[in-house]
Amino acid sequence: MPHKQGSSLAIEFSIGRTAGQPRWAWAAKIIQVDSGPRLWLLALLYAASGWAALQLGKTPAGADVFWPANGILLAFLLRTPRRYWTSYLVTSVLASTVAHLLIPYPIIPTLLFACANTAETLLAAHLLVEEDGREPDLERLRSAMRFAQFGILLAPAVAWAVLELSFQLFRQRLDPLLSVMFLTGDMLGIAIMTPLTLAISEKRLKALLAPRKRLETAAILVGVSIVSVSVFSQNGLPIAFVLIPVLLLAIFRLGGAGGAIAVFLVAVPGAYFTAHENGPFALMRSKLPIHQVFLLQLFLFAAVILLYSITSVLHEREQLHGELAALLRAAEMRAGQDHLTGLANRRSFDALLDVEWRRAIRERGSLSLLMIDLDHFKDLNDSYGHLAGDDCLKRVGEILGRAPLRETDLAARFGGDEFAIVLLRSSAQGAEALGVKIRESIEQAALPHPTNPHGIVTVAIGVTTLIPRPDMTVDTLLQQADRALYAAKEAGRNRVVERHGFETT
Repeated sequence: MPHKQGSSLAIEFSIGRTAGQPRWAWAAKIIQVDSGPRLWLLALLYAASGWAALQLGKTPAGADVFWPANGILLAFLLRTPRRYWTSYLVTSVLASTVAHLLIPYPIIPTLLFACANTAETLLAAHLLVEEDGREPDLERLRSAMRFAQFGILLAPAVAWAVLELSFQLFRQRLDPLLSVMFLTGDMLGIAIMTPLTLAISEKRLKALLAPRKRLETAAILVGVSIVSVSVFSQNGLPIAFVLIPVLLLAIFRLGGAGGAIAVFLVAVPGAYFTAHENGPFALMRSKLPIHQVFLLQLFLFAAVILLYSITSVLHEREQLHGELAALLRAAEMRAGQDHLTGLANRRSFDALLDVEWRRAIRERGSLSLLMIDLDHFKDLNDSYGHLAGDDCLKRVGEILGRAPLRETDLAARFGGDEFAIVLLRSSAQGAEALGVKIRESIEQAALPHPTNPHGIVTVAIGVTTLIPRPDMTVDTLLQQADRALYAAKEAGRNRVVERHGFETT
């Protein structure tokens, strides 16, 4: 996401100067602090999500099911240039401190948790950001694997180890279950919230909310919410498996962005009701409600794995489909192209002429056809060989390819040493003028042709223009253009003859 220059505040530190120059190279560096709305949005989201997660710690389970704040911060960092990371990290520390103090938490554990969360997110962002500064595309298998390795596993594990060591250094007591929940909650929070936050982009939201898609998107996401609340709010039925087909539907129909939203809509009711000893995981026979939370976390990890794996497969399938479509288009172009001259071949010419002939009958529009023949080409082939003849055809084809044609017109190799140009909705005068330009361009190119009386390559061109009628066939146009070409040859070649005796109004 591009970062607006106007939303930053630059602070320059100068250590000293000698003869007007910085004493040290690094003294001229600029530290930029993002003061735009994105920073305030992060502060609000981080504090609110952290406070909501900590509220679950007051439930009978006494555990944070997942910690969404770090996942949100990681997504912000991945979309932000490195020079702004400091301001985001400082903001996250302050927001985390506020969220913990509102519970309230003791000040030292609060600061230790805030620092551990910040270090975790910084490490994950540093390892995940692409070399060119782009955010990772988690729909690609390689990026998803890197995200799982560094973002979900390594960074939380390092932060957990640092937190354990910090509590020992400050002689603070950290409950073993709370310590484990810090690790699993952070892992799950990053796994769920980072792709969800990255999914909230203009491009992805446009795809989900497109006019033909918005009703389906709303229906599926509302359905996921209803099923999730129904599954986790009841007691007595182990029906967590009902959520799997619902998630599959969301992933397959809405893609990675919609799937990430669906997993979040499962995680929130699941965390709330399970922490209050409701839902299918509350059926577990255990004296500690926290064990039920562990089961929920395992289920959510399975949902996340399902999301990443299917999304990666769908993305690769889409890429393969795009590559195959491109190859098919290229093959169709090659099939319709003359390999020697690069112009359209006879097959493409016949297909276009047939379609435009029928269109012209319906719309009473005009069709013009130029038939172009190289003068004394057989003598060139017989005297200098087919390679010389091929080179001559190729050069003429290049000149015709540069002719001032519209996108709807077509220049083609008709066969042998003959070329043809189809003009749509052109007047007889315009078609003749184009023929004159082409004849002059070929003559001015001065392509060697020793057996031609002029010593260079020249062409005879026959031009005709018709407004087709239902009682005509396309052969009428071809025959008329061929007669005009024959007349140009009989008149001495190297000229343009236009015949429009069949033109009607």
